[in-house]
Amino acid sequence: MRRFRHTALLLSAVICAAVSCSQENPAYYRENLKATWLVHTHDGNLLDERSWQVITFESTGTVDWAGVLTLPDANFQWGENTLLYDIYCCDLSVHGGYEGLFGYLTSVETEQEYSFIVAEDSVMTLGVDSWKVNGTEVTPEFSSMTMRKLPAGFAETDTLAGIWQFNTRDGADFSGYRIQFLTDGTLSISARTGENSWQPMGGGEDYFRRYDDFLALTVYDNSAFGTPSKWDVKCFQIDSISSATGSMAMRSAGQSYTLSFISAN
Repeated sequence: MRRFRHTALLLSAVICAAVSCSQENPAYYRENLKATWLVHTHDGNLLDERSWQVITFESTGTVDWAGVLTLPDANFQWGENTLLYDIYCCDLSVHGGYEGLFGYLTSVETEQEYSFIVAEDSVMTLGVDSWKVNGTEVTPEFSSMTMRKLPAGFAETDTLAGIWQFNTRDGADFSGYRIQFLTDGTLSISARTGENSWQPMGGGEDYFRRYDDFLALTVYDNSAFGTPSKWDVKCFQIDSISSATGSMAMRSAGQSYTLSFISAN
């Protein structure tokens, strides 16, 4: 009888552990993960907008990791790499090859292991357990990253499409520039050359990506927002945008901007 009781208690403990793991991890974590997340914080510290990244976990087991990509000759563009991911109970594994991400110019193979510190419907914090590059263990610049889930329509451009006039930057006049957002994801920035005269800047194929209230611009040879004769990325957090009032307010690298809607495309 005593042996039976011991066996029953041991079996009960195993079942409880399995149920606990099932409730807390595989089903909920695996399903909740399948979305697009905006990474904004490392180790509890809010990042500059240009360091924000966007991670999309697909139901197919792939993960699209978007951010500022480092290119040769000090050029930068916004882009993404596609990796693979798996969930093992309490742990997340990301692996595959990427290029440009995290400053790597050449293609590298990576193996990244994470644990779930916080996993809620709209907020998630992952702790870094292991990070390998080309099979060698490395120490990333952060030990945890916090992200928020983006709504299903995060890429909609209806309220953004059109020509916008910059009004102010940090309260000072900044009306010498206009920006035009097209529905195909391309943009153009113009500088004032006269009272009613505007000259397009750059000459490259500038583009933008919208992730709800996060906006990433890739511009070429842009003296206002980029690096002369090079590609660069300028990122903004949109504080408010209204088609009714034709106004937009946004921030970037500690500076605030206000804009007015001029016309549709």
